[in-house]
Amino acid sequence: MLRTDGHRLRPLVPDSPATMALRASVRARKDLGHTRVGLVQQLSAHLALVFPGAIGLFDRLGSPIAEAFLTRFPSAREATWLSPRRFEAWLARRGYAGKRRGAEFHARLTTAPAGATGEEADALAAVTLGYVGAIAALREQIELLEARITETSHIEPTTEALSFTILAAYVDELRHRPKVRGVWRGSPDARARSLAAGPSETLSANSVNAYVRPLRSLVIWALDEGYLTSNPFRRFRRRAALDPLLPSEETPTKGATLADLQALEAGCAGDRPRDLRDRAMVAILVTTAARNSAVRLLRLDDVDHERSLLRFWRGKGGKTLLVTLHPDARVALERYLSEGRPLLVGATASAPDPGFLFPSERDGRRPLGMNALSLMLTRRYHAGGGTLPYFGSHRIRHGTATLLANNGMPLEELSRYMGHASTQVTRRYAVQTPDALGERAAEALARAGLAGR
Repeated sequence: MLRTDGHRLRPLVPDSPATMALRASVRARKDLGHTRVGLVQQLSAHLALVFPGAIGLFDRLGSPIAEAFLTRFPSAREATWLSPRRFEAWLARRGYAGKRRGAEFHARLTTAPAGATGEEADALAAVTLGYVGAIAALREQIELLEARITETSHIEPTTEALSFTILAAYVDELRHRPKVRGVWRGSPDARARSLAAGPSETLSANSVNAYVRPLRSLVIWALDEGYLTSNPFRRFRRRAALDPLLPSEETPTKGATLADLQALEAGCAGDRPRDLRDRAMVAILVTTAARNSAVRLLRLDDVDHERSLLRFWRGKGGKTLLVTLHPDARVALERYLSEGRPLLVGATASAPDPGFLFPSERDGRRPLGMNALSLMLTRRYHAGGGTLPYFGSHRIRHGTATLLANNGMPLEELSRYMGHASTQVTRRYAVQTPDALGERAAEALARAGLAGR
């Protein structure tokens, strides 16, 4: 082999000391990240017993602003000093750039369950400070390592150009690439001969994933080995697209309160066709806790007016659900069907009704888009006096599940109502408040004959 093909073989060159040092730095940064996430999770479990109001106060428990808050107020007793004005002043001194005001933070603290008090609070506050100090030290070391990695890495321009924009363009090209069938794929004119034979479908989603998955694995390996300093597949502000090999911090569920849902309903006032459509969609979302796609893709045949049922076809997991139409939602839907939808669709003899229950206002032949529904909900929520920056259908789903669970609906029934495969998933959605749990426990004790003893 060496005699006949030696000219094709390349000598194996060992990695340079700089490359090995860079690889060690990247691995150390990854290990410190694992350790930091574990400490944040331990701090969250500790605060759940000692200072519940601090959980979910800020978006991330391990962020610098959350560390500064817990350093200054490590216990619920320390936080009683805060008033809305004092909270606002403290946020200003810390350079807080978020949209929440001091009154909102103060309200969250005062409505949260009470934490530890008395001498026990002082001892547990020291534990909180220990966790916060360790997390802050790890964050500082991680930032130093990241700066060192950036200074010492020398990436070729072709590798550096592997940005998310390039990858998105590659995936888009795959989605539109025609299938090659009936001819030998190794032929130079295989695609032209396949297209000449007749109309051809594009690649399926499985085929696109088959093309992209090896590239993603290659990028992750290059990132671990130190050949890349950042993951081009990573999308910021998107939890589902983070590096799958790194654990993610536990964040509180983003649900909606009763006041939020009332603000959303108030923002749908009006008599225009669009107002009637949005009011009917919001009524269905709030009363059924359905997903975005399940509601916006409903068709006229999916509404059983005689039995007052809604049929959600092939939702998440391929399940088809039958859900009872709430009386309020039925009233809003019937008015929309009689007064609003005919004007949105504008069906004629040459262009028959496409059959979508909630068509787009811009194009009555197509259903409302996913982003259009999310933007509509946020706009209506703000019109009704809501203060959260974003308000999507999944927040409604979490809020409705929590309200149903806290008002007596058994977890098994709620799980079936929401279309979950098990109650384990429903527990993440439906967060029972201490007041609701206390009422359920008091009722159970009274039935058992233990009340008043």
